[in-house]
Amino acid sequence: MKQILILGAGMSGLCAARQLKNAGFKPILLDKGRGVGGRMATRRFEGGVFDHGAQFFTARSEEFRALLEEWRENNVAGEWFRGYPSPENDKPSDAHPRFRGESGMTGIAKWLARDLEVHSGEEIERLEFQNGRWTAFSQSGNTFEGDELILTAPVPQSLALLRNSGIKIPENDAKTLESLRYEPCFAVMANLAGPSQIAPPGALYINGEILWWLADNFQKGISPREGSVTVHSSGVWARAHYDEPQNEVGAALLQAAAPFLGAPFESFEVRRWRYSKPENPVEIGTFRLRSLNLSFAGDIFQGAKIEGAALSGLEAARKLGA
Repeated sequence: MKQILILGAGMSGLCAARQLKNAGFKPILLDKGRGVGGRMATRRFEGGVFDHGAQFFTARSEEFRALLEEWRENNVAGEWFRGYPSPENDKPSDAHPRFRGESGMTGIAKWLARDLEVHSGEEIERLEFQNGRWTAFSQSGNTFEGDELILTAPVPQSLALLRNSGIKIPENDAKTLESLRYEPCFAVMANLAGPSQIAPPGALYINGEILWWLADNFQKGISPREGSVTVHSSGVWARAHYDEPQNEVGAALLQAAAPFLGAPFESFEVRRWRYSKPENPVEIGTFRLRSLNLSFAGDIFQGAKIEGAALSGLEAARKLGA
């Protein structure tokens, strides 16, 4: 049984692992986080539940719609809203449905990981490729081996790990991968003193210089506490303020969001996303280096969305014969 190492237990890694397992391979998922999901992140504090990474997803391809149907049948995902609600236009600009995890976005990832071999809290500090096999060395002192390696972390992180491990990839391939860029984002999770004034269904595209997105997690159906909101900054603002103290960043973003929120905040937490959204995604599915038994997968290789992340993971698995 071929053993496949997959670094990153987000949507791409999980979909690749499920496809590989169904095809008779042995996938081993490694993630530096405490759980699965990556940017499909759900956080709880002070009675509120917050999706603070990816907020929703669409399903436009037949293959991904089949996955969504399975999730819906198992009460893992459901529809949240349709269209593009914005301050300038209360009516949606399209009727296309947007979906969310029934218990939060991380819930979808947990369901995908339910019978997979996942090692959380394992930050890989070095890789080794010898005699056609990969070895991953974790900061914890653990080692993991595989016949193939799939890297699903943001490309700059994956390239840094390869470089620090002394793994050289062909120059033209390196240039292609190094050209891929992401924009950062701040996510503020705030508990308000009362219900927010975000109109139903609790989703609002701001698309401004400071703010990008607002969500009411109570209206979304994942938080038991009214007034538990998520505020996302724009990429431009996050890049300009990325290294500033989190309390200052959170206060500034909540001040900018105040006209839309209505109630004052009682508490908040801030999450920095250095690699929030691909700036220049490509449409190639996966990037494979056959000579190194090495594949790259992620949303940047298939359209910069959750659907693209899933399809990229599936394509990476198929390229290995799954």
